[in-house]
Amino acid sequence: MNEDDSGRTPYWWAFLKHPVNRTVALGMLAASVLLSLPWGGDGFGLGMIALAAVQLVGVATVPGLASFRASVDKRDRQAARAARRERLLEEIKAQGGSSHLRSYEQMCVRIASLYRLADDRSSSLTEREVEQLDDVSLDYLRMCLSDAAARGPEKGDASAALARKLHEVDSRLAAGQLSPADEQQLLQAKNDYQEAIARQRRMAARRSALEAALASTPVRLEELYQMVMSSPQAGNLSALLEESVSKLRLAEEAALDIEAAMEPMRTSAPPQPLARQAARRAVGQ
Repeated sequence: MNEDDSGRTPYWWAFLKHPVNRTVALGMLAASVLLSLPWGGDGFGLGMIALAAVQLVGVATVPGLASFRASVDKRDRQAARAARRERLLEEIKAQGGSSHLRSYEQMCVRIASLYRLADDRSSSLTEREVEQLDDVSLDYLRMCLSDAAARGPEKGDASAALARKLHEVDSRLAAGQLSPADEQQLLQAKNDYQEAIARQRRMAARRSALEAALASTPVRLEELYQMVMSSPQAGNLSALLEESVSKLRLAEEAALDIEAAMEPMRTSAPPQPLARQAARRAVGQ
């Protein structure tokens, strides 16, 4: 048992597997073996009882300490971010990559520098505040994934292809001499193509918003970095950081909304099977 259903490590388990506790346990176990040399099983049993007592006292007290819980929570957050980061990078690679990954790498460099600054006791910047920016970098990586998916090699010039097929259907309808069934199918195909083109246009508008967020987020983070580095002891640093993070979030919330909107749009470009049949018939006749 390593984690509960929420992905958080139980505090008692974190105590048991803590390096310090394991060192103490091994030391007491070695002492028990040494006690068994002159006193035999009684000496070994006494040492093991002492080890069990120490572990019980530790489990009953250490997991309740605020500092220990904060340390465990921090490790859980770091592990969760690392897992999410690795998963997103793998998905971006599978989609063919994104040109914005270089900006993401620069953001990571700046955040790493802020982590080091937060360790300096003379700075008013806290590690938890830097973690907020680290979360922003993960949201940016998610936007990179949306960008990679939108620019995949399989996308091509879908709008031009749809417009060409719509023109073919219009030409066939304008030529006339159609049976009622053929005309109905072609009209359905025309509606499907028109709807797909409208969706492609909305998708292009959302993609423009995504590109704007991808361009502006690193600039905002760089601005925040320069502000913090120029006055690391500023008393109002927390307020300034909160305001800046809020601005970063606003830029990303709009872009992350694109990801939810893109999935149905990706599947909407091809017309319905009946419409495809009519379009093929129209082209072939």
